[in-house]
Parts: sequence; C-alpha cells; structure tokens
Amino acid sequence: MLIIEHLADHKEYIDTVINWIWKEFGNENNYNFFESIIKNSLIKNRLPLTFIALEDNELVGTIGLWRSDLMSRQDLFPWLSALFVKKNFRGKRIGQELQNFLVEYCREVGFTELFLYTDICDYYEKTGWEYIEDGVEYSGEYIKIYKKEMSK
Repeated sequence: MLIIEHLADHKEYIDTVINWIWKEFGNENNYNFFESIIKNSLIKNRLPLTFIALEDNELVGTIGLWRSDLMSRQDLFPWLSALFVKKNFRGKRIGQELQNFLVEYCREVGFTELFLYTDICDYYEKTGWEYIEDGVEYSGEYIKIYKKEMSK
C-alpha cells in the first residue's frame, strides 16, 4: 500500500532523498544546494516542502513543492519540483500518485495553479498538465514550462 507523507515525519530518509535528487538533477558541484533545499523543507506549512512515498514501509519516491524552481521565471509560483521515483518502482503510477497528492495539497492550502518545468516529452501532458511556453535555464538551455489549474 502506497502512503505519501511529509519528509519531516520521516527524518531517517533525509540523506536518501538528498542523494536521490542530487544524483538525478544535480552535478558534482552542487550537492550542498540540494542538501540545503531538503533540510529547509522540513517545516510543515512553509515552502519549500518535501513529501515522500512509502510502499510497505520502503521509501520509493519523493516530490517537492518549491517557491521557485526556474530562476528566469520568478513570476510563477509555486512549483512542483524534484519528482523522483526509485528505478525498480517506476511504471507503477507512483509518480502519478505523488503528483495527485501535491495537487490536492495545493488545493487545500489555496493555491490556484501549480507550475513545473522539464525536458521530458509526453509525460506530464498525460496527467493533465498544460504546456504554456519554453523557459530558459541558467545554462541557456530551453525547457518546457507546464501549468496545472487547481480546478482541473
């Protein structure tokens, strides 16, 4: 059975979550960046937030709700960030469940829209996200920005 809870309630997984998102989204020079985000996401009801997915008491995924995830688009708020599912649990809809959880959380706290950016094609469209435009990362690379209205 899949359970999604706040990382603050499972501090024994902090280092694992940091390593997952650093290895998936970072590089050799920015471990401290991801460590800072995760360690500052442990106060409930204040962004950033980190949630984890547990299946039969095994950590299988994580997702973040961040104030900003794309520096060039500070006008958009808040962001679904750092969605990660452990490799041997992919294809089991855990990523979808994490997204659904985060969307419902956003509805409950009063956010009317949620954003994300990615270079993945055809994943988020299947789960109701609307492509709105391309954005620019620090590197100058272009990525896709998506939006989800909380009413949808």
